[in-house]
Amino acid sequence: MSTAPKAATISITETLTLLDGDFNAFANGVADGRYAFWLGSGISLFRFPGLKDVVVKVLEYLRGRVDPSNDNCPFKTGLDRAFNLANLSDAEKANIDFGVAAEDWPVVGLLRERLSGQYAAFLNIDIDGEPLDLLVWEGVNVAATYADETVAPDAEHYAIALLIKEGLVSELPSANWDGLIEKAVDELSNGNNELKICVRSEDLQAPAQRATLIKFHGCAVRARDDNPTYREYLVGAQRQIDGWGDPDSRTRAIAQYLVNVATTKPTLMMGFSAQDANIRKVFGLAKAAQTWPWPGELPAYVMAEDMIGEAQRALLSNVYRDEFEGCNRAAIMKSAQIRAFAKPLLTSLILWAGAAKLQRVARLGNFDLTDELAEWIDEGIIKLRDLIAAADGGDHLDFVKGLIEGVSRTKRIFLAGKSDPTSLRYEPLTEVPVSRMVQGLETETNGLPEAAIIAATFAKGVEAGFWSLDPPGTVDDRAGTATLTSGTQVDRIFILAKPEAEIALYASEAVLEEDEDVVLCHARPIQERMQRSSSRAPGRTGDVGPRQVGMVDLIAEATTPAELMVRFKLEAGL
Repeated sequence: MSTAPKAATISITETLTLLDGDFNAFANGVADGRYAFWLGSGISLFRFPGLKDVVVKVLEYLRGRVDPSNDNCPFKTGLDRAFNLANLSDAEKANIDFGVAAEDWPVVGLLRERLSGQYAAFLNIDIDGEPLDLLVWEGVNVAATYADETVAPDAEHYAIALLIKEGLVSELPSANWDGLIEKAVDELSNGNNELKICVRSEDLQAPAQRATLIKFHGCAVRARDDNPTYREYLVGAQRQIDGWGDPDSRTRAIAQYLVNVATTKPTLMMGFSAQDANIRKVFGLAKAAQTWPWPGELPAYVMAEDMIGEAQRALLSNVYRDEFEGCNRAAIMKSAQIRAFAKPLLTSLILWAGAAKLQRVARLGNFDLTDELAEWIDEGIIKLRDLIAAADGGDHLDFVKGLIEGVSRTKRIFLAGKSDPTSLRYEPLTEVPVSRMVQGLETETNGLPEAAIIAATFAKGVEAGFWSLDPPGTVDDRAGTATLTSGTQVDRIFILAKPEAEIALYASEAVLEEDEDVVLCHARPIQERMQRSSSRAPGRTGDVGPRQVGMVDLIAEATTPAELMVRFKLEAGL
């Protein structure tokens, strides 16, 4: 029996172990911005009704419209078709009382299970005298349910928005009707438009944005706001799925776009059952156009699942064909299944890719690192990543929001010397993936390489037992970037990019001239007018005031990790 954690309960630390191990090539691919994220209804499962709840909702819609006096009532006929689709026995049908709510029927459990597994055929039931999409539009009540403005994004939606802001995902095909990804991106972008949303083929002609969200099964928000234009693009019934993307259909350009995405980018699937024929058709066409080799440089298909279902096996069989028919089938299945659902996986990918960015940026400064120092810095950054992961209490939404606030606050203090607790805008580490991070004038002068090394040094100090490191206990700027405790000494740490940031700290009185519990870690050289008096020795000497560390000078002078740590502790008075 497998002892691996279940996909729903795996911790962030355990997921990082997967990304460091068997799925390292995949994690590197995400950090390089190579993967398209294919999103299914599972990523909104805790915000909107799942398929089993939709089944009961539609059954109740039909039941509530049955005319008991009419033996030929079309709504009763619709229910009979649903019961036959669910393969109910005559005895089971006889126990159904139309005067009782559907959720209280003795067979409601059977109906939930059987009809959710063939939801498209269920929603394909048509009612005489009514529009063909009645069960989708009215029965499911798409607009009122999936376009409900009072519903807030969950951890998955914020995590995806963060990854978009970090430049790590640019293609997001989605079968979801809801607008929670759009809402999360809008929130983290302070209302700026950073997402190209495509429902119709015509939408593809809109200007490019940071990422493209292809809502190939329609959009409840747009259908609510512009019913005549977007209602017909809602896909749920079998007839809609079967006709989707046909050469003479209105969605043919969307289908062609998705085939191109599947051809040019490897796939991460989350919240997908892959049971819809149009999705498997897209990947089949992509396979015909361009083969993804197996084994390859990185896994071409990764599914965030506790187990690979039959529909997903069919998809893998379709795209890998000859390889799947041979002796590689078990290995292909293993390489395609990462046993972590969207919440833990996306949260872990944020941490993994963030660490990869810091490791990369540490090498982009205007200085040379010895191999020994570079390896030590890499280890320190991973230690910092793992310290953050260890703080996971199981509430993924709270954890992701903490990352958003923490990274943004740190970046604002770093660049401007003050944060803005009222702003929800996310400030990324960098706006491009690791593969596009190159040395240039900006990286040589913006302080990020030195800041990455400062962060690694603090984490290495934790590892060595010199101190403990904790996040600030408040969003007040006086709390600093972090809190460092060494014995009975507790210091507020500020990591600063340039002199203007220090000036702002003093101007706002976040730091005072007499503060003895403050360490100002300068990424770039300390300006002469801000340097300590030449008569003042480093560290705590009894003089009142913050201590200052100039990291770029320490890097230039230290040649080994031990030397760097000794000089850092001396300068910081730790």
